Amino acid sequence: MVPASFSLVFGAFWFSVSSAEQPNIIFIVADDLGWNDVGFHGSNQIPTPNIDALAYNGIILNSHYVHSSSTPTRTALLTGKYPMKLGLQGSSFLPADKRSLPDGKLMPDYFKDLGYDTYLLGKWHLGHSKWNDTPQFKGFDHHFGFYNSFTSYYDYLTTWKFNGKDYTGFDLRKDGKSALEESGKYATDLFTDYTVKLITLQDPSKPLFIMLAHLAVHAGNNGKPLEAPQETINKFGHIVDSNRRTYAAMVSKLDDSVGAIVEALDSKNILQNTVIAFISDNGAPTVAPTFRNWGSNAPLRGVKHTLFEGGIRSIGFVYSPLLVQSARVSTDLIHVTDWLPTMFSAAGGDIGILDQDLDGIDQWSSLVYDLPSPRNDILLNIDEKTRNAALRFYNWKLIIGGSQNETLSDYYGDIVAENIEEQTYNLNGVLESPAGRVANKINYSPLSPDEYELIRSKATISCLDGKAKKNPCDPVGGSYCLYDIPSDPCEENDLAKFFPSVVRQMKRALVNYRSSLISQLDEDVDIENADPKNFGYTWGPWVDCIKPDCSSPLEK
Repeated sequence: MVPASFSLVFGAFWFSVSSAEQPNIIFIVADDLGWNDVGFHGSNQIPTPNIDALAYNGIILNSHYVHSSSTPTRTALLTGKYPMKLGLQGSSFLPADKRSLPDGKLMPDYFKDLGYDTYLLGKWHLGHSKWNDTPQFKGFDHHFGFYNSFTSYYDYLTTWKFNGKDYTGFDLRKDGKSALEESGKYATDLFTDYTVKLITLQDPSKPLFIMLAHLAVHAGNNGKPLEAPQETINKFGHIVDSNRRTYAAMVSKLDDSVGAIVEALDSKNILQNTVIAFISDNGAPTVAPTFRNWGSNAPLRGVKHTLFEGGIRSIGFVYSPLLVQSARVSTDLIHVTDWLPTMFSAAGGDIGILDQDLDGIDQWSSLVYDLPSPRNDILLNIDEKTRNAALRFYNWKLIIGGSQNETLSDYYGDIVAENIEEQTYNLNGVLESPAGRVANKINYSPLSPDEYELIRSKATISCLDGKAKKNPCDPVGGSYCLYDIPSDPCEENDLAKFFPSVVRQMKRALVNYRSSLISQLDEDVDIENADPKNFGYTWGPWVDCIKPDCSSPLEK
């Protein structure tokens, strides 16, 4: 038992450090990255040594949940609220969509209140019909990136088909102004280099908040959906399928990005006082009618746009020398809404001043000290149009109704496993990666190879034994499917008929959540006025902004 005097001294020490020197926050969001496409989840197909090194030396979040598509997840991340409270529980925004994120205080606003410089690099996808809807009017001091769901990796042209016609425009902006001079630079490298530059030039006396929302590994335009440097693609000759091979190269460039950022933080001498979080916005669209990227969520069931684990159980980890209990795998529930209060708490903010209507829960102390999580349930979504809903409650998960694309719900695993030569896991590559070398250098007690392997084994998910009894369930048509997720992570054994009281309890919880639902905003396409040709073939705001303080960056 820890003496009370030690607890008081240690607590006072922790408070003085956190209040005197706020940590830098680097929040990395990968796009459509599959559960099975990082090494620390047990796959050998695509080496991710830098990502793995940080994950092993931090906390792997093996029960981290997001929403099933981009706009709802980003809404939840920045607002700390379930999207259904804002009418954004349905489809993601379209290029000529007048929908936008409702007014309200967002994550970067709170960090600005604490004295942080705030940056968004990469994807926005939360509305841009008016300048008021763009990142610099939503709490970010600076934005370098694109407004839409996707763009091309080299030329930054976004082509959108509507009513049988293609509309193409340039979509890369630096503080609102078109960044045509950056054309030809690979997107993952471009956003990484800019991040490294910001870190290098940052005033050490000011804390830094960077949200790096990568384009990778989202598919791009039809005709060239997957793009990567050829020299990187050539490293993956063991993958026969050409699309999967290019996807692997895209993941590899994403991994290089993490290594470069860690090295920059270390060179600046600020890594010791930095928190790095890494998540994916949803599962991979392994098979899909649009934006298929050949990612893998194996062994989980479902893909992007479904409420099965493959669609919403996201890759996630947090790394920081400030974590007292690290180098572990957490199976505690954590939701994307939790990051706002959790990071605000990490920055020394007073949780009491946050919006009282937040759904996110502060998990910082739980993460730092390996304390029990305060979260025991997660509303995974309620979509009143598709009549699709899901809820996690302790070990249970209840799913009602089918997804937007019902054919995706029963999809399992790896589409191209037969086209991949068996590989061994390169642990030495993890240790010798830029992130691995830095983590080992600053770690008071560096992990041994056996410890790395043990953590990896704990982060690897296995489905039910082939001999185990299974009760298949298809929620399409309004059926109820109940799963015990810790013992059945692949959602193969429906237990609804064996635990009717649990089903009733969770249905009541969904009804209670339903009372705060705002009818989802309908798609509001205005392509005639938003057509890029009206603006020099560039995607951007087209509706008059709302005063005050709404002047276009182009007028400044």
